[in-house]
Amino acid sequence: MLYLVGIGLKPSHLTLEALEILKTCDQVFLESYTSEYSEGANEELEKMIGKKFLVLGRVGVEQQFESAMLSAKKNNIALMIFGNALTATTHLQVLLDAKETGIKYKVIPGISITNTIAESGIDEYKFGRVVTLCYHEKGFEPESFYDQLLNNQKLGLHTLCLLDIKKDQKPQRLMDCNEAIELLEKIESKRGDTQKFRYVALIGMGNDDQKIIIGEENIKNAPEVKKLFPQSLIVLGKTNEKEEEALENLF
Repeated sequence: MLYLVGIGLKPSHLTLEALEILKTCDQVFLESYTSEYSEGANEELEKMIGKKFLVLGRVGVEQQFESAMLSAKKNNIALMIFGNALTATTHLQVLLDAKETGIKYKVIPGISITNTIAESGIDEYKFGRVVTLCYHEKGFEPESFYDQLLNNQKLGLHTLCLLDIKKDQKPQRLMDCNEAIELLEKIESKRGDTQKFRYVALIGMGNDDQKIIIGEENIKNAPEVKKLFPQSLIVLGKTNEKEEEALENLF
């Protein structure tokens, strides 16, 4: 059996179901490139499940996981994923590959950033399509996420922006909310748009020191932006009276 296991935003987020399964697996892997813990360490997770596990980067999951997956025909193999198990399309591809090769699988959900957005006081039913903001590099400057954000804005919907992580580079880079805002403003200026977005920063959600910060100026001046990771950014759509009350009084 192949298990895709969401392990949450910190070790204590591991569900009882996930813990029980991981303890009985013959081999355990951790996908390390789409996110990371906001608090805690891999060593803490190893103690909880009672075994060592192998950490896989992007190449490991997309190109080198096949032999381990094939062994799931006879053994119990687990691929652990930060947050929820199927948020990234890479993980869905693992299931498709398993199905094609006749391997039985089971998905174990985990606590994700999408489970924390309501802490901001924003109605989680009023979010549009989630987007991922990518670093602009020479020869690679995508803007499709900006177009989707505008589509959400037209509908009055909020946008959850997941921020780029470059864990296969040295030094490793994790986009912070200020970099995300600068990227959106760069595209806005390039296009000559006159939009003025309102922002909510989600800093190190799941961490005991997590921070939710309202407004661009407050985000710019918050020391936590350079200290706590990973981060996500909410671009507000049309807010109602209760949301405005929450934004004004909760933080």
